[in-house]
Amino acid sequence: MAGFSSSGSDPFNSSHSGSSNPFIGPSIAVIRDIPIAERVPVKLSTTAANFFPWKTYFGLLFREYDLLDHVDGTIDLLAMPHDPEWLAIDATIIPWFYQTVSNDIFSTIVRDGDSAHMVWAKITGLFTDNKIQRVTFLQQEFFGTHQNDQSLDEYVLKLKSLSDELRDLEFPIDDKIMLSTLSAGLGEDLSNVASNLTLLTTPTFEQAVAFLRLEERRLKHLRANE
Repeated sequence: MAGFSSSGSDPFNSSHSGSSNPFIGPSIAVIRDIPIAERVPVKLSTTAANFFPWKTYFGLLFREYDLLDHVDGTIDLLAMPHDPEWLAIDATIIPWFYQTVSNDIFSTIVRDGDSAHMVWAKITGLFTDNKIQRVTFLQQEFFGTHQNDQSLDEYVLKLKSLSDELRDLEFPIDDKIMLSTLSAGLGEDLSNVASNLTLLTTPTFEQAVAFLRLEERRLKHLRANE
């Protein structure tokens, strides 16, 4: 599984053989009560460039409730002892995925009899397979992105989304490149003040965005007064 590592704990390890139930982890009652729409407030789409936040929300949820073994492939369903509660939790996780993806993704990956790990692998594969082609396309789009008639926040969000997608493909964009690409693609108004970024001592991407937001606000105020 890309992006997450297993906790390393095997709920069917022989060290728990003294227990009548080999399952060690959260109860099915707790898992069923999780409001998934609140915990993962993202509808994953192939057109919205939101795979990174979707995966991040689920990663936090898996870690919080010790569910990594349901998605990281460390448990072999064919070889494991029959455990009704573990299987019930696995069946509860699958609808979480279905409910947080777009209709086209759902139609692509849905199949009866899949485990949570199989569904997770199919969804993540949609965004990480064919790595070289994806990286090439995303890099071209990233370096070719300009503000044009977008607001600063819309422009920054576009750059950040593309950089997140590249990071998922193990091609991270470092802060200096983020900053230089941001400055190079600014619209005419903000590009005139971008040189003032040199007044900041080794500014980070976030600091530069905060500075430019203030400049954008100042320019809007000047126009309103005029």
